[in-house]
Amino acid sequence: MKIVFVTTQSHAQSTLIGRIIPIAKELGKKGNAVTVLVHGEDLSFPRKRESTSLTHGSPIKSGMTFRITGKNPFTRTATGKKRKSGLFLAVLLFANAIRSALAIIKIHPDVIIIVKPFPENVFAVSLARFFIPNSKIVLDVDDFELFANVLSSPIERAVLHWSERKASWLAMHTIAATPFLHDHMQAVSNQKNPITLIPTPYSPPAVLISNPSSYTLLYIGSVSQSSGHLVGMLPNILQEVRKEIPDTTLLIAGTGDDETMLKNRLEKLGLQDAVTWSGRFIDTDIPNIIAQSAVIIDPIDDSIVNRAKSSFRAMLAITAGMPIITSNIGIRPIIIPHQFHERFFVQAGDEQLYAQGIIRVLRNPLNNSEISVLHSASEKYSYEASAKMYYNCLV
Repeated sequence: MKIVFVTTQSHAQSTLIGRIIPIAKELGKKGNAVTVLVHGEDLSFPRKRESTSLTHGSPIKSGMTFRITGKNPFTRTATGKKRKSGLFLAVLLFANAIRSALAIIKIHPDVIIIVKPFPENVFAVSLARFFIPNSKIVLDVDDFELFANVLSSPIERAVLHWSERKASWLAMHTIAATPFLHDHMQAVSNQKNPITLIPTPYSPPAVLISNPSSYTLLYIGSVSQSSGHLVGMLPNILQEVRKEIPDTTLLIAGTGDDETMLKNRLEKLGLQDAVTWSGRFIDTDIPNIIAQSAVIIDPIDDSIVNRAKSSFRAMLAITAGMPIITSNIGIRPIIIPHQFHERFFVQAGDEQLYAQGIIRVLRNPLNNSEISVLHSASEKYSYEASAKMYYNCLV
């Protein structure tokens, strides 16, 4: 079966790294011809960790290929993303959509998957559909895009609103990453077509073993508050924990728009020497990152963005068999086994309660039996298990 994922991201962005590429690889292993349409990534400034280079038609695994069909509507700088707007943005997205549509028509896939319903890929699929009407269209949603993106005008919001509804109308099946998105897409589509819940999976590249005696807190992921990651909570949380356990340190793995803000806050509190920044990471870095860490911090609030989002940090915690301090928002109560809810969940957005939760798990590490329970819970969210569910939605 020929499958095309139509995305609006580069291969170095989170949805591709964490969700689409792993599933596409698994589908490719089963003999399917899988193509992922992506943007070219502009790496125009120095980083600690560069992403793997990508060229047009680059094969990643047997049966799976990347195809570059456009450019990102922003440029990465040392201080964050510099986003394009206005007429220049409209022309860029239109050109991207035309290239994507032509690529889809040329491939003539059995299944077209719209990844995140944006105007660019929805328009591309709408055009391609006129030439290949028998291809099955599937929609994959892993975020509530109206709230998860920085929108500069009511027009942008209206167009994004249209693209979500148009994608729902085009799709014969919708795959949602969280319960919130499952319910939301039911409302959008008027329950027209089936909707399947498939959380964003995770399978580690090697066995993950944490270090409970390290007193190192781990924040891993995007350092951008606009995406729902409340990294601004981290300095006060670290300060409160160090009052009780002075040897506590913080490891931050990831990059984002708010790195400078976060560094300034840490410096004002005199905590800069208690924090290590590992920068952008790739999958094979994760075992080493986990080996340095005792507990994962997942700073969130009770917003629509966080109810809609997947939680890589929660998935990573159960896979590594290590504690996480977070809140019972969105998909987290489903991922984390019930017997750990009281221990791992605190009130969303409350820095003091986050700190108290961290102190509790540092002083009372998980025993071997509890670690085994977490490991067992992670098995149904492996790449292989999730790809099987995904495939059933495509046939």
